[in-house]
Amino acid sequence: MDNQLQAFLRGINEAACSWFDTYGGGLEALGTAIVIADNPLSTTVGPGLILANAAAQGGCNFDPDEPAPGGPSDTGVNGCSKVSAAGANINAYKADGTLAVALEINSSAVEITGTNYDASTGLFTYTTVSATGVVGGGSFAWTVSSQGPVYIRFDAVSPITCVEERDDEVGEDFTPEDIPDYEYSDTETGCTFNITFKGYVEGPGGDLFQVTQISPSSSGGFRGSGGIIGGCNFNPTIVVNQIGGGGGCCGGGGEPPITIPVPDPVPDPDDDWWKAFVAAALAEVVGSYLEILLNDFLAPIMPSSIYRMVSVCERDSSGEPISEAVEVPIPALKAPGAQVARLDAIVELLQAAKNFKQPICSAKPELLGDWVTVRFESLEISPQGTRPLRKLFRYRSQSAYDLGQIAAYWENFQWDAGPVCVQHKNAWWGTPQCWAINAEEGKRVIRFAGLEAGIDPDVLGEWVISGSSDPRFGMPGTMKVAKVQGLEWVTSRQGPSGLPLLTVDP
Repeated sequence: MDNQLQAFLRGINEAACSWFDTYGGGLEALGTAIVIADNPLSTTVGPGLILANAAAQGGCNFDPDEPAPGGPSDTGVNGCSKVSAAGANINAYKADGTLAVALEINSSAVEITGTNYDASTGLFTYTTVSATGVVGGGSFAWTVSSQGPVYIRFDAVSPITCVEERDDEVGEDFTPEDIPDYEYSDTETGCTFNITFKGYVEGPGGDLFQVTQISPSSSGGFRGSGGIIGGCNFNPTIVVNQIGGGGGCCGGGGEPPITIPVPDPVPDPDDDWWKAFVAAALAEVVGSYLEILLNDFLAPIMPSSIYRMVSVCERDSSGEPISEAVEVPIPALKAPGAQVARLDAIVELLQAAKNFKQPICSAKPELLGDWVTVRFESLEISPQGTRPLRKLFRYRSQSAYDLGQIAAYWENFQWDAGPVCVQHKNAWWGTPQCWAINAEEGKRVIRFAGLEAGIDPDVLGEWVISGSSDPRFGMPGTMKVAKVQGLEWVTSRQGPSGLPLLTVDP
């Protein structure tokens, strides 16, 4: 075991004894963060005995009847603890203030001197003293896990008065966060560590493992880079050691403890990310220490999956679209095999993407109907000229109207031009386009044309909305059909080679 790990163990063992001595029975409330035994001994003998045995093996002082100083508890006195004369009642209450048990009626006691709760037996005990110094007390059965915390007090009745009160914290859980960091200075290495309590782990036969996080202290070490452990320069590290262990495991019997690097950035203290790694490590090394590769912990088995690429352009012999796919199954693997399998699959799918027809190959719709051209001019003079603004609007129509009827259809139609370009594409009537004051106005113009042409542009094809930064485009104006010789300027061309037909010969 190298010098740094030996320094870690010295600091951890000193911290463990300090916590045993300081928090005593308060540590029972923490329980075990992880249990790796099939039949935990603590369920038979209680957690207090497991802690006491570990403390004794580690050469530490431990009093299971001593509550954590100033810490919350499952029992206590909340209210009157001393009365002026005998004759008051002693009652037990739940944490919410409702009566739990009537303990003594017209008690001879004048002071409640102590309380205790044994989770292994489910027995609440208390001690009292009378006005003449006679020690008394009693007990009652109570299960904190199902019935909740409980406290006792005197309920004095006139002329008896309360002369002293206690306000024990009852009903709050004692958690690892209630234990402050332990600062350890190692005389051999000259390094100073902060040791953070994370939790206990119970193994087979009641073996107790302690999980702590060690970080360089600002007063005697520094956080370096690169994750290298050496001297006082190391990244925060989770350390798992067996308290007082002599079985050659995890800091016992001369073997090194288990160390797990803390991720960077350091997780929030409430984040229990370390539990899965500690459980996996101890499951392999209990009884005899084995070398554990951190990569195995960081690479749990990744589930199987299928990578699939589906074509969008393929068609059968009749021209109908069909769907083809290339699939690459990925088996359940651990890293790095899981990553390699996925990278190999990507190579195969990239080749499939090249083999498939690309989306740009989509077939254009067949154009149908006759071209209709409507010329518009503004009611006002163009903002950048001396003549009205002129617009040309074209589309294909399959209606039964003749040219005169189409002209009459458009005769009284008006719309507001502007900076928004609205197009309709991917339909049989071409790509109608107009520059309107907004998108809805542009769609209104095109929908009006669609009603005459025999198409619903909201069902077939798709809308395209755009614009331009060129000030020559998108000038405003109220547009209506232009006239030539008094008639609407609407023309129609029958077929790609036909001459335009006009409502009037200009």
